[in-house]
Amino acid sequence: MQIHLNNNKKNSKMKLTVISNYGSEVKEISPSATVEQIEKTMDSINWNLFHQVVLSINDSSWIEVGGNLKDDGLSVTYEENGRQYIIDEPPSSVDGMKKILLSYHAGDGRFKAENVFI
Repeated sequence: MQIHLNNNKKNSKMKLTVISNYGSEVKEISPSATVEQIEKTMDSINWNLFHQVVLSINDSSWIEVGGNLKDDGLSVTYEENGRQYIIDEPPSSVDGMKKILLSYHAGDGRFKAENVFI
């Protein structure tokens, strides 16, 4: 498995957005998200309801974690170099999703090394 690290990502501004109610509500949290904002946002969401949290550099470089802990389950999707990838084995907890978002934010590539995306 080859992992490409984007060192520019660490210095890029990443917009943090929360999408709720199956896409009917969109709220931009920050145009330049910090680790603290990501953690606070993830912890403040009622994950018994369906939500998606998106970190985006631009329209073709982003990651989205979401779902719910009840009926739908959780998932992770990201886009890079014009291709979209979905996680093969979804995270089982909000902490798992948070860890993936923080790895993406840091630009360290760990979320790809620690998970299989198809």
